[in-house]
Amino acid sequence: MNVKMREDHRMTTYRDVGFVYVLTNEFMPDLVKIGMTGRLSEDRAAELYQGSSGVPGRFEVVFRLMTSHPLAVEKRVHKLLEDFRPNRGREYFRVSLDHAVETLRAAALEVASIGSWDNAVEHVRHGDRLALTLAEGDLLFVIAYPGIMVPQAEIIDVWQAHSDGDLLELMGDINPRHVAGVSDNDTHGEADPVPYIDRDRRVRNMPIIGRERLVPGDRLLWIRSHEHGQTCQVACFEMDNHCQVTSRAWDLKFDESSGHPLLLEILTYDQPPPAVTRVVQAALRMPCPRSWAPRQPDPSEGRASIGDSPQKDEHWLRQLKKP
Repeated sequence: MNVKMREDHRMTTYRDVGFVYVLTNEFMPDLVKIGMTGRLSEDRAAELYQGSSGVPGRFEVVFRLMTSHPLAVEKRVHKLLEDFRPNRGREYFRVSLDHAVETLRAAALEVASIGSWDNAVEHVRHGDRLALTLAEGDLLFVIAYPGIMVPQAEIIDVWQAHSDGDLLELMGDINPRHVAGVSDNDTHGEADPVPYIDRDRRVRNMPIIGRERLVPGDRLLWIRSHEHGQTCQVACFEMDNHCQVTSRAWDLKFDESSGHPLLLEILTYDQPPPAVTRVVQAALRMPCPRSWAPRQPDPSEGRASIGDSPQKDEHWLRQLKKP
């Protein structure tokens, strides 16, 4: 979703997330309503009730899925549930809640995952809010130049998705004081920047399993292998500004031996598949990025500190702002 905002008296275009929701209504117990919105799902549910003289009761949001491609996901889930649609002109379906949620999850993996990012390199800029729908086993390589005069990029971190539907959020911000990461031992690096997904703070967000930060010039290589590792799909994201990264689990998995949750930085691969290795080697040879900043800035050089000015949740999820 592309949205325009006014900032510093200039009109800036940025990318934002949307939601595909599942609603129920006590006066229609055998039906669910599935649609999309660029606002909070609760705002859309209230609008539907207030704008319809034929609905005697309020809608309840029973599920919502965050995505960068809400229209595509809505269209696909409607197609998948077409046989359960009493009226083709309406967004109502005669299915159980579990059926609706599983179909929505499948639709997101099909049309809003790695194949939905078409550009050779996606640039993440200030104000961007991206939501990447991951699949179990997906690998993410963080590639960076350790110094502005260093000619060779390096792999500085590797992450892994542990369940289908895990969410990786990339949130661009020009101010390094707003971002923080666990691996860099930053202040506030272990806090969830958006713990609730509604204004009343009653609906918990998906469980957070990783919070990291990327700096200008970093590249994030998202790879999904196929055919026993012989082929793969790739999406590449380059940071033009600082970036807050959060990872959330759809289905929280645990290590069988320790009982600890499988976090973003925990790898279950002994070695990456052959196709993954080839792609990473090619990415390391890419031309230098447009921007660069040090990972650990020196305040004595006039650079801002990292993570010492945590922002409210509505900074990261703009829909939380009161209309």
